[in-house]
Amino acid sequence: MKNLLVKACILSLSSYAMSGDLVLNGTISEVANSSNDKDVFFLKFDSGEGPCAVQGVTFSQDTSQSKESYDQAFSIALAAAISGKKVQIHNYDNDSCLGANFIRMYIN
Repeated sequence: MKNLLVKACILSLSSYAMSGDLVLNGTISEVANSSNDKDVFFLKFDSGEGPCAVQGVTFSQDTSQSKESYDQAFSIALAAAISGKKVQIHNYDNDSCLGANFIRMYIN
């Protein structure tokens, strides 16, 4: 039983390590409602750190938690772009820039 618990912890940590922050402290310079004729929205950045800060990220409704969550992410992205506030972009599934599913806008 103890061995099974240790294996479960290792598996959960390894899946967490495979997902992560795509952009930290990014300033959005472009918002597009589609990319390559797909049902996604695309963000490009003027500044920021992370593996996707230069090439940009896409949010797909297919990888979102729900349609409402996808719509909220688009609204937050627009608000951040208009206000010039910095954002954090995260992918809960992997490190792909093509499947972001979390955005946080920093107010201060």
